[in-house]
Amino acid sequence: MSGEKPKGAVEVIHPPNKIKARVGPAGKGMDPNLLARAEAAMVKAQEQVDFPSQANPELARAAATVALLLSDRENQAKHLSTLFNIVHDLRGGGGNFGYPLVTRIGGMLCRYLEGRTTVSMAEVEVLRSLVDAMRAVVGNKLKGDGGSVGQELCTGLERLIV
Repeated sequence: MSGEKPKGAVEVIHPPNKIKARVGPAGKGMDPNLLARAEAAMVKAQEQVDFPSQANPELARAAATVALLLSDRENQAKHLSTLFNIVHDLRGGGGNFGYPLVTRIGGMLCRYLEGRTTVSMAEVEVLRSLVDAMRAVVGNKLKGDGGSVGQELCTGLERLIV
């Protein structure tokens, strides 16, 4: 049986590094002018998008979905999935448009939801608190880390979900 590998032998396959081919060899990195242009475009996009006006309808949907967890208990798995998807999208947009607290709180909420197909009444209140916190951040246009208020809010929420 020539050509066969001995039992226990492994073959290492090195796939092509497509990112390296686009960025350039180690040490060279990306063209600083291109990076500066990309960062300027991101700042311009942040200034042009009114995140609260985009987020508020989605936050209202999230709040309505939390309410459905109590009124339509037979479909909790579907409502939890819907809530996860809404919050997951908001979480991504928050950091991109100057609302990292939305990203942080949304991350807490997504982690809390992972693997759940049902929730108790007490857990619904935890979800409601997290959604309400996101609504408060967006409604008050609390950009950045929120300073001491933002940190206290997140600390309290983290204690709630433990």
